[in-house]
Amino acid sequence: GKAATAENHWAYDYLPKWDKGYDVLQAFEMMNQGKLTGYICQGFNPVGSFPNKKKIIAGLSKLKFLVIIDPLATETSEFWKNYGEHNDVDSASIQTAVFRFPSTCFAEEDGSLTNSGRWLQWHWKGAEPPGEAKGDPEIIAAIYQRIKALYVKEGGAYPDPIVNLSWPYRQPASPGADELAMEYNGKALADVTDPKDHTKVLVKAGEQLPAFIMLRDDGSTSAGCWIYTGSWTQAGNQMARRDNSDPFGIGQTLNWAWSWPANRRILYNTASADPTGKPWGPKRKLVYWTGEKWGGADTPDIRLDANPGDEGRVNPFIMTAEGVAKLYVPVGMAEGPLPEHYEPFETPLENNPLHPKNPSAKSNPAARVFKGDLEAFGSPKDFPYVATSYRLTEHFHYWTKNVLTSAILQPEQFVEISDALAAEKGIKDGDKVKVSSNRGFIKAVA
Repeated sequence: GKAATAENHWAYDYLPKWDKGYDVLQAFEMMNQGKLTGYICQGFNPVGSFPNKKKIIAGLSKLKFLVIIDPLATETSEFWKNYGEHNDVDSASIQTAVFRFPSTCFAEEDGSLTNSGRWLQWHWKGAEPPGEAKGDPEIIAAIYQRIKALYVKEGGAYPDPIVNLSWPYRQPASPGADELAMEYNGKALADVTDPKDHTKVLVKAGEQLPAFIMLRDDGSTSAGCWIYTGSWTQAGNQMARRDNSDPFGIGQTLNWAWSWPANRRILYNTASADPTGKPWGPKRKLVYWTGEKWGGADTPDIRLDANPGDEGRVNPFIMTAEGVAKLYVPVGMAEGPLPEHYEPFETPLENNPLHPKNPSAKSNPAARVFKGDLEAFGSPKDFPYVATSYRLTEHFHYWTKNVLTSAILQPEQFVEISDALAAEKGIKDGDKVKVSSNRGFIKAVA
């Protein structure tokens, strides 16, 4: 907004600068140390999805407040309730204030979904939400407006990022999905001109940006996230497109939805062409050099006029210094530069089979392990078996246990064990078994 100026580096100075990584594992470590007193879970159920449930619940129990934004009652929202062996806690000793805000599910609101192909697909509201449920934007807006009011009234150490935040929505208490999507895309705050000819206006002030190459570092453009620039242009909502035609016959439906960034369906796609720009596979032409520019069945992942015949040509892997794919990674990884195998920390093996004479290489020496977690590891003497987990076709993590059809198809958890181990333990098919680690246990059907 207007508070973003060259002096504060277009509000970059407003952003907190991390002294360390504040990922979710770090957050729960800080909770257990009493260094984090409030937490917001938005569509997130750490009690049901993270390892060491005891530590997660112990951390939540030390909070002053916990906010749950979810359409369902989750294990996290009821971490303080005693459910016997399933959640054996002392409810009276837990003083955390839990605020549960029922939100809508995807079918009860407009918005976009993404997939592993990076498609952004728009969906439309199909039903009214039940009871007092509200959309996430409305809930977040209410929290923000109340926090802002407190800063305006009482001040604080640094209120500027909150009180100066641009909030230009039709209904400030309930920003629309379309408004948010257009904001993520970005628009021109002033005329955007051609760098080679400043008399030529590419995007007029107030118009939606057509592509991230139109973003400028002089305050003349604004976008929520550069990879989404192009998803809602001046021509409209590109995510809502539903043209599934495949004019090239290779499965490229470029007019169905929109893929970030730049509607590019395959990243580094110029690797499909040889060093001269000619497709490696003539029957599967993806992108190629026409003699004047790059073109083809996808948005080229390269500067369009990058002539492959030029000295110092641009190579396909534009995000690496060398321009090529690589297994050797000399910088950026604490455990590089080559892929390596390490045993789990609780492995029953005495050493790493690939490095039997190097005890330091048994488990990953670069892994971050908090002191309390290290102390919670079990010993092979007490826990000699290796267990792995996997997904089921019928379920998506813990969420779909709330779906009647999924619950009927797969009503309970199970474990699979070898015939030899079953015979050793006297376990028959269908028996109920208890599987334990040093941190807890589950009961399941064998």
